[in-house]
Parts: sequence; structure tokens; C-alpha cells
Amino acid sequence: MPETTQIVYSHKELTELILRDRGITSGHWAIYITFRLMGANVGLEEGDLKPVAMTFVESIGVTRVAEPNPLSVDASKLRAKGPVSSRAPKAKSRAVA
Repeated sequence: MPETTQIVYSHKELTELILRDRGITSGHWAIYITFRLMGANVGLEEGDLKPVAMTFVESIGVTRVAEPNPLSVDASKLRAKGPVSSRAPKAKSRAVA
């Protein structure tokens, strides 16, 4: 069996982990990602500058939503599984090529 080098979570799985970590047990919640956009001049060769845009992930969290949507999780339906740290070894791991 190959060594796992990456662990990947879906949007909903990540939302569930955050809700459990914070002890949130009510409401509909969805993943929230804040991006930061920057511009720069970059060239692959000296004298060959081109304007580029770079996007960074600034933060990741959850936001409460009024109505359920395809990315939301109903916190009241999560089963208590203890703290996130005790789940870590049991998390789904998927080999990513």
C-alpha cells in the first residue's frame, strides 16, 4: 500500500470538522474562504516582464446561512464524535497522484 502523502477533505467534510471543533450544534453552516489578490510584474527571462495576478488563501472558516444550500451542513444533524484531535487518525485519506 502506497504511503499517504496528502489528505483531502470535501467542502462539507471541512465544514463538519470546524463545527465539531467549535462545538456548534445548531444552524446551517457553509465553508467560507477569504482570498487576497495581488499584482506584480514577473518574467521568466530577464527583460521579459509581464503583469500577473496572484491569489492567496487568507483564511478559511464557516459562515451561518439562512437557507440550506449544496455546500451547507446542518449542525444539528452532526453526531458527536468528540474533539477533532481524536478523529485525526480516522480521517478519510485519499491518495492523490
